[in-house]
Amino acid sequence: MRNVKTQALYISVIILLFSGCEKQEPGFPAEMDAKIASINERFVFADMHAHPSRFHRANVETIEPEEIERYRLRHMDVVVANISSDMAYSGGYDNRDGTTKERGRYKPEPGLAYSLAEDRLQRLQRTFELGTAVHGSSPDVVLEARNSDAVAIIPALEGADALEGDIENLYKMHELGLRLIQLVHFRANELGHIQTYPYSPGGLTEFGREVVREANRLGIVIDVAHANTETITDVLELSEDPIIFSHGGLKAVYEQDRALSDDEVRAIANSGGVVGIWPNGSSVPDIEFMVDLMERIINVAGADHVGIGSDLRGMSTYAKGFDEAAEFRAIAMELLNRGHSDETVGKVMGGNFFRVWQTVSESGSFADPN
Repeated sequence: MRNVKTQALYISVIILLFSGCEKQEPGFPAEMDAKIASINERFVFADMHAHPSRFHRANVETIEPEEIERYRLRHMDVVVANISSDMAYSGGYDNRDGTTKERGRYKPEPGLAYSLAEDRLQRLQRTFELGTAVHGSSPDVVLEARNSDAVAIIPALEGADALEGDIENLYKMHELGLRLIQLVHFRANELGHIQTYPYSPGGLTEFGREVVREANRLGIVIDVAHANTETITDVLELSEDPIIFSHGGLKAVYEQDRALSDDEVRAIANSGGVVGIWPNGSSVPDIEFMVDLMERIINVAGADHVGIGSDLRGMSTYAKGFDEAAEFRAIAMELLNRGHSDETVGKVMGGNFFRVWQTVSESGSFADPN
């Protein structure tokens, strides 16, 4: 592990030398950057949901070093890298041979959904082997990586379609490094039902219940983003651990299907969990609006239950001020400019998610499932 971290730091230095950058990039206020850095010394900063370098759909071998460096320069310590494993059913991805599986509706052969996800997990593993980032296999590893100024990546599924209804696949993916699982994405699957069109009624299936129980046992964070109210309710009733809703909006501020009601926010908060706000440019025009949403959660549920899920490289447009450059510091700056305390800023920027992950990891067991 120490060698990997040393490599990560070495590669970061090389990138800086060739790019002419320093730790603080031009164009962002130096005093504000220093202020945010001082908060980051006390709190882990985390992106709860992303697809860096479009590793989940593009024909790439690894997450680009420049993408990792972009996170590092913005003081982000942890990136949850999500594989949209329902793509076997919907297309929209590149194959290893350079061909493209066009968007559509497909009935994949058994094993394809799993193999596509496994291939993406291998891309993350390649990233770790190259030393551009550290495998965030546990909260302790992340804390160690911070000491070397390295970024940690948590492998995750967006939609557990890759499990193909077989709990053994969960065990295999956990062995491959999976530490977070979003149960559903854009299709009702073997686990539960979705909140987006075409809306499907119903909650957790029996297999979904088995996955929740085993995720608790293994120390895997459960993400209910994209899940409908019934599925969220069932997960909250069953899970012994806090859960997250990694990325979305709030119905009290704007009505759309990728948003939560205040009651759902409170219920997730009551589990000890976190709701992540995203900078989706189609519904969140700018950073100011994004922070409006965060303040709504603070008022409804408290500062301990809000976070950030950027969906970086998973959207066509981003909120002004965040932009393609993924300017996470703009979120912290807006919170500070509105008078929020350093503690609140630290929690929102990732401290809350890291607390949940620590809780889930400590309660889990890594015993042989058989």
